[in-house]
Amino acid sequence: MKGVFFCMIMLFSFQNGFTQTDQAKDGPDEAYMLNFQKGIMGIEYIVPDISYKGERYYNNWTYGDIFLTSGERITGLFLRYEQYLDQLLWLKDDFRVGVICKACIKGFNLYNDSNNIIASFVKKRIKLELESDSTECLLQLLVNGEYSLYARRKVSRLPDAPKLADDTRYYIFNNDRYERIKLYPHDLLSVSFIDKTRMRSIIKTNRIKLRNDEKEFIRAISLYNN
Repeated sequence: MKGVFFCMIMLFSFQNGFTQTDQAKDGPDEAYMLNFQKGIMGIEYIVPDISYKGERYYNNWTYGDIFLTSGERITGLFLRYEQYLDQLLWLKDDFRVGVICKACIKGFNLYNDSNNIIASFVKKRIKLELESDSTECLLQLLVNGEYSLYARRKVSRLPDAPKLADDTRYYIFNNDRYERIKLYPHDLLSVSFIDKTRMRSIIKTNRIKLRNDEKEFIRAISLYNN
């Protein structure tokens, strides 16, 4: 709670200090960056354990924009998503890396060199494994619609080796309802708010091979939304 309150204070000072947030991607001006740093810049990023091998980052540094809880949008930032900590990183002009205050944002987009969105992340409250209460996580939006598919891009430490391994988790949302699924046909057909007969028909008609295939799951749920 103290952390959220601190971020709210930071965001308030940012909003009072600077109101122009829709900057061009070729680079915000110096005054904007100064006020932005005061607003939602959290702590400086330090790699938790450099001895662990494996890919802790979802993407290389790329241009992106973030959406604040206030409804404002910040553009033209170099962003990187850290999967191990579930944190959004920002590369500043002085090449220091900061952690964006998660409590201050609703989500973010990442772009390629052609200025096309390559990934969209949204902050959602979900209940994690082995935890009694829910928590806010940054989830990648894979399918947007009445039935939405999200991926929690995470890596976990292997118990018997100093290595980080992919541990992506998937969630299907229907309004306020959601269920975690694995990439298997049985899991999709077992979702309580999915019409099993209709989904089976979609899978069969379109020859969708669901077993451990993210793209095919995206295809199946997209067709189900039509």
